Amino acid sequence: MIEPGDGQAASQPAQPEPPPACPSIPAVLLSVIVLFGSFAALFYIDIPILWFLRSHNLSALQSLGDLGEKLGNGGTLVTISLLLLGAGYMLKRRALTRVALDSLLAHGAVAILVNGLKHIIGRPRPRLTHSGGWQWWPSLDSGLDSFPSGHTSATVAVVTVLARALPRYRWVPFVLAAWVGASRVWRGSHFPGDVVAGMVLGFVVGSIFNGPLRWWGRSSAQALVRIAPVVLSLTGFFWVLTHRIVDPLTDHILLASGTMLVAGGMALRMSGQPQLMSEGGRTRVAASDSLVGLGFGVVTGAPVVIGLASVWCCSRWSGAVAATISRSSTLSPFRQRILYPAGVIAAIAVIQSLKGLVPLQ
Repeated sequence: MIEPGDGQAASQPAQPEPPPACPSIPAVLLSVIVLFGSFAALFYIDIPILWFLRSHNLSALQSLGDLGEKLGNGGTLVTISLLLLGAGYMLKRRALTRVALDSLLAHGAVAILVNGLKHIIGRPRPRLTHSGGWQWWPSLDSGLDSFPSGHTSATVAVVTVLARALPRYRWVPFVLAAWVGASRVWRGSHFPGDVVAGMVLGFVVGSIFNGPLRWWGRSSAQALVRIAPVVLSLTGFFWVLTHRIVDPLTDHILLASGTMLVAGGMALRMSGQPQLMSEGGRTRVAASDSLVGLGFGVVTGAPVVIGLASVWCCSRWSGAVAATISRSSTLSPFRQRILYPAGVIAAIAVIQSLKGLVPLQ
């Protein structure tokens, strides 16, 4: 990379940053359908999960929950951003300074958005919910501000920006954000739907501030496409957890069918790493992901999850993700041959073992 003082650099204008690739309109619309369908499913099972948490002593997790609450606190997040800002100035690293400033802006923007939604929607906190009704209505009263989760949205927005500074270890801040979100549920501060909604809002806002604001439309569209499978996975997890196996024979048939779909998708991915920039390469990756995603949906045995997985597969196949395929789609030989199959097998086993652990009734 040529520095500003090196010979020809002074006479060469800086190249403009290319805009982010924009997913197709059908892909974005289908992803939005997946998100709304997932929220509807989560709202249906929020109350049973609340009853389960109230009926069990989770004191062993209380300390972890308290730490998660402190980590996701606005003061903690602002302090982290300010420390990075100071480090960027002291070390004269403009990239780090820019990341810190963007994280502060993302935090402020998501805080305004979330606090407005909280009082417009007016959903009661779990401690104030005593029946199975929706009980949603605009309100400024304390305690009627459960949806969406402010801690989760702020944390995800900040870590989405900060992950730019950790290209090889970007999973670390997202793991911490997941911890914050999970702690909001098991502490009884929020319903699962509140946390997932906060995650979506935080990721969209953080993605917008990861690039020039004039590209906010493309950035938000790409963020919706990228977050949809994550939300669907969480919905499938909670749905499987709260629904017993009604017909063992049907469940075994769906398990076998889903496993074959997953195996087909894995075989397609492992048959050779395609050139991702070529049309054939993108088609192969999309087909592989679609088969695996649909297979996992079928493995759950839940019609609502299977339906949402099918919609997501249409989104993936329609070219939604042709713009989101990146270097992360290329698996190293070790990951491709060992970690990927092992992870898929473990996921299927976990799905089967979780079915009905927290039944609705």
